[in-house]
Amino acid sequence: MATDLVVYKPIKIGFRKQKKGSVKHIDQAHVKAFWHQDDAQLVAPKQGCYIFALRASKGYCPWYVGKATNSMRQECLGPHQLKLYNEVLFDGRKGTPVMFFVVPDAAKNKVPKTICDEIETLLIQSAYCENPELKNSQKKKLPKWIIKGVVRGGKGKRTLLQQVFRKMMGI
Repeated sequence: MATDLVVYKPIKIGFRKQKKGSVKHIDQAHVKAFWHQDDAQLVAPKQGCYIFALRASKGYCPWYVGKATNSMRQECLGPHQLKLYNEVLFDGRKGTPVMFFVVPDAAKNKVPKTICDEIETLLIQSAYCENPELKNSQKKKLPKWIIKGVVRGGKGKRTLLQQVFRKMMGI
């Protein structure tokens, strides 16, 4: 039996900005305000994976991937995670902090721990390919192979053959 998950839209995380410069900081008041948002309340009891990212003019840049085997409310904005997020923000990087969620749809909340772990590994490896400065310390080891233009094949426009192959394989 498959475990069907969905990507939930990014939710903004409030922050405090220094009067001078671009340093930002997320504190407990911002965490509390985050969980009072309607969108956040929908994912709060769910298990799954979450991605802390910064939204800037070029889109989104992932900075941390985690899994919640209890609930999102208990795990994605905990003290350890906030420390990592604030390290990213302290470096003066541009962008608005957001959180993406990969969770069960509708009324379902649970994800088997083994599946949650597999998804976290995949997401960390994918995020690491996009951002080598990813804050995760584990699971960043990538396989020693690529399929150019298909799997970890680098940047740039794909050839027609690569596009057809990806579509055929559902990649």
